[in-house]
Amino acid sequence: MKNAGKLRFTLYWTLIGVVYVAAVAYMSLVPDPPSDVLPFPESDKVVHLSVYTFLMLWFGQIYHERPVALLIASGLVALGILLEILQGVSGCRTFGYMDITANTLGVIFGFSIARTRFGGLLYGLEMFLVRSRDCRTNSKSEPGPW
Repeated sequence: MKNAGKLRFTLYWTLIGVVYVAAVAYMSLVPDPPSDVLPFPESDKVVHLSVYTFLMLWFGQIYHERPVALLIASGLVALGILLEILQGVSGCRTFGYMDITANTLGVIFGFSIARTRFGGLLYGLEMFLVRSRDCRTNSKSEPGPW
């Protein structure tokens, strides 16, 4: 991965990711989810793909070491399978092999994207936030020449 350095706010980024995972689990198990998000048949597969791509990309930036990233990828695939099974036994939702496929492809895409330049987006955001904070701190503590 082309991550420029180690993240400073790993705990915060991880907590945001865990909240996102919880939201995905909730939306996967709620009895009456929003439907027809996109105006074409089987559009929910695009949603599955994009959600799991984002999840893996998010965690792949935080934990970019290959063994850890592979463990996270495996966990996300397992989560997708578990949620589909729970949907099937709930009686309110249906089990779908195509949903599992879309989830798994999303994890693969997210893993792959995290190993490119895009895998450094959180690091870039941190650097921007730190520089902004440092600029404000320096301008308040040091009077200007005027």
